[in-house]
Amino acid sequence: MRKFRLIFLLIFAALHFGAFAQQDAQFSQYMFNGMYFNPGYTGIEQVLRTTLIVRDQWTGYQPTSGKGGAPRSMVLSIGTPVKDYKIGIGGFLLVDEIGPMRNINANLAASKHIELNNGLLGLGINGGIYSQKLQQSYEVYQEDDDVYRYLINPNNQVSQVRPDLNAGVWYEHQKYYAGVSFYHIPRSNFSYGSSNISSELVNHMYITGGYRIQPAFNIVVVPSFIVQTDLHQVTYLFGGLVEYNKKIWAGLNARQSVARREQSRGGRTLSNDDIILYLGVNLLKNKQNQDALRLGYAFDLVTNGAIAKARTSHEIMLSYMIPNVWGPAKPPVRTPRYRHEN
Repeated sequence: MRKFRLIFLLIFAALHFGAFAQQDAQFSQYMFNGMYFNPGYTGIEQVLRTTLIVRDQWTGYQPTSGKGGAPRSMVLSIGTPVKDYKIGIGGFLLVDEIGPMRNINANLAASKHIELNNGLLGLGINGGIYSQKLQQSYEVYQEDDDVYRYLINPNNQVSQVRPDLNAGVWYEHQKYYAGVSFYHIPRSNFSYGSSNISSELVNHMYITGGYRIQPAFNIVVVPSFIVQTDLHQVTYLFGGLVEYNKKIWAGLNARQSVARREQSRGGRTLSNDDIILYLGVNLLKNKQNQDALRLGYAFDLVTNGAIAKARTSHEIMLSYMIPNVWGPAKPPVRTPRYRHEN
């Protein structure tokens, strides 16, 4: 239990912060998406894996005024070990559309793997570019003492590109995993060509963990969680999945976002809650009888805070694995995220 004390303390500290607004895209299938939120995860599975997740959030939502509709996000990641050097390399591409804004984040990642207590410790870093683009002829306003001031109405699309840097630690064991990462370390600033605008890419912290339980020969139960915070707002998911016969899985998760307004705006705590349903299947086996192709689906239902959004979201995950690309065959690390590759 000592190994988990630091993780629990970090979670408690993260939940203690007040709330404002988070910038990073959120995905419900976080347990299949380690490359996106922690560079220490890079290559930790000891196989080459590429994963695509596409999310349609608040499906059918339309704004009461202005342009832009429901948020849509896509992340494509790839990671592989280089076993002769005990490292992992990879990267991810994120495309995130939120109303008038289109964000593109492209990062390359590397992780050093260290054997520790019958598991692997990954010390990772990734870096690249973060691009933000405002769509054509979209008016941007800023609230200041309840007065909305017109800031910019571009005749053409306005875009800027800034550097990005992230770091993280990931520990992978046969029975459990845990990770902590810090994102947007440079705190890059976007002005969109206007001296009146200053939009900072604020720091984010991710904390995640899971545990693998096997109550029967063909059943695996994995409770897990993830906490995401920009040190103002906190979003956390917790729940678990059940896998049957290494073929299909299903599960439930709860998501809650907690935000505390400034005292000048009432000081009231806001909360948005979701219930998430998971379904998935292993589709193909390779020559080593490993699960090469997987398909997953997540359905989100908003249960609280649905005034300014539609109630449902949909997310598709597709993952493909190629074993032993960079070195001789070795027993893979069994992870708690339903990747039993032996």
